[in-house]
Amino acid sequence: MTQPLDRNREFAVLGEIDEEAGEFWVDNPFMFQSLNENLSAYERNRLFLNVDGKTFLDASYASVTDIDSDSRAVMAADFDRDGAPDLLVGSVGGGPLRLFLNRFPRDLHRLTIELVGVQSNRSGIGARVTAQCGGRQIVRDVFAANGFQGQSPAVVELGVDAAERIDRLTIRWPNNQTQVLTDLPVDGHIQITEGHADFEFTPRID
Repeated sequence: MTQPLDRNREFAVLGEIDEEAGEFWVDNPFMFQSLNENLSAYERNRLFLNVDGKTFLDASYASVTDIDSDSRAVMAADFDRDGAPDLLVGSVGGGPLRLFLNRFPRDLHRLTIELVGVQSNRSGIGARVTAQCGGRQIVRDVFAANGFQGQSPAVVELGVDAAERIDRLTIRWPNNQTQVLTDLPVDGHIQITEGHADFEFTPRID
């Protein structure tokens, strides 16, 4: 048995190599860089659009997100503050980050909620947000979505359909304290500080 991190160790090929399919074998994995080999397969990216919460539509080509640059990281965030989440994509081998702006029709209303903890952690991670509007209830947990080499902001994105106000917003903070706000605006970014009755609201940019 070889010792850990033995850079001189070589491994015999385990089977037939299909070079036409792009397969290859490197006897010593530490030689990848000097041999100019890599594991990038350059599959085209895929973007799926949720339809009525039941099925998914492949919108890769129509959205122009189906690039073949071996992307590894994606972050969802509202970069242009227009109320719709965009996608920032990073790929292997350097090169520019690609920002795909969301240009989907915005006939309905939505709200981005950012929490600022005081007794709880600063980003309010672990809080539960419950919104009552338009005769329905929407529940979201605050977590910064983590992917490979990428992290999205710790905010809550709410799609509220045709509702023009949030009737009641209940926040259960990580320390188990509850905070309630009523009659909140939509179509913008709202920042709520733990324990404060007021809030900061920034309308979306159209």
